[in-house]
Amino acid sequence: MKRKIFVALILILAGFMSLYLREPEEFTRNSEAMNTIIRMTIYGHDDSPLDGAFSLLNELDRRLSMYNPSSDISLINSNAGLHPVTVNSHTLKAVKDGMTLHEITGGIFNPLIGAVTKLWKINRADGKKPSPESLDHAVKLSDIRNLSVSGDKIFLRENGCVLDLGGIAKGYASTEIANHLKINGVKSAIIDLGGNVHALGEKPDGSAWRIGIRNPLKPFGTPAIVVDVKDCAVITSGNYERYKTIDGKKYSHFFNPVTGESVNSDLLSVTVITPDGSLADGLATAFMITGVDKALGILREMDNPPGVVFITQEGIIATSNLREVITKSLIPVIFAEVR
Repeated sequence: MKRKIFVALILILAGFMSLYLREPEEFTRNSEAMNTIIRMTIYGHDDSPLDGAFSLLNELDRRLSMYNPSSDISLINSNAGLHPVTVNSHTLKAVKDGMTLHEITGGIFNPLIGAVTKLWKINRADGKKPSPESLDHAVKLSDIRNLSVSGDKIFLRENGCVLDLGGIAKGYASTEIANHLKINGVKSAIIDLGGNVHALGEKPDGSAWRIGIRNPLKPFGTPAIVVDVKDCAVITSGNYERYKTIDGKKYSHFFNPVTGESVNSDLLSVTVITPDGSLADGLATAFMITGVDKALGILREMDNPPGVVFITQEGIIATSNLREVITKSLIPVIFAEVR
């Protein structure tokens, strides 16, 4: 009897060892959320971790969207000037991330810019530029002092204030999903939220993930530069896809928080590389507004600046901490010191 039990235990152990030593398989799922195409690929022995990953993504979409009338963000906005709203922990953390980015960028990134963005979107239908008076009012509503966080409650002090986390929502989601997968035993994955990429771990063969950064001057899919990364978000903002034309002039979807005006800087795109998706997403947005010189100034003030790739009409400028990360470039790269 003891011999049979011993043999059974050996067989069970052998089965576990066989499962452990088996080469990981690739599992990919596609979907739509956060107003974009989603693609997640994990490597392992089954695809069950993707169930929780997509559930988390859908929850974050419901919580953080200003266009979902039942989201935390919509409830906060609809109660502006009335009373605080108790929110989910994810919403609270994302809002705090937005406030931190406001401080880091000297107010260039503004989670309360929603009054401005909403005004421009309303005017899109009739093709008119917002009036100076309406922009001035929207800018006043965007004053960060109108945003109050106390415990798990968020309050907008003035009626008409609009909290808009569109500038960091995908980046925040990518990091949260990466953490979720890691907790559930996934060591190798690529999370792509409409071009907002988060590389979890490294490839199954132990090499780094190779991510191409698009050349804005070439057809879709053509990379200007290639980076090798591990456990990092690689997030790009650009003015080459989303814009509106009024009286023959193109207006970007980036707005100066001081004037409310659409901004066209010297940049075609900005890519930020860092483990923190919120930071990457928010800085990429802010740097499209500031342009290269002011962006480099912000980076030099940071204790641990992320890697950044700036693409202009003249070429590519990359921060010096990316020297070992850039593995291929079709355009000469100028490196700028940030430390």
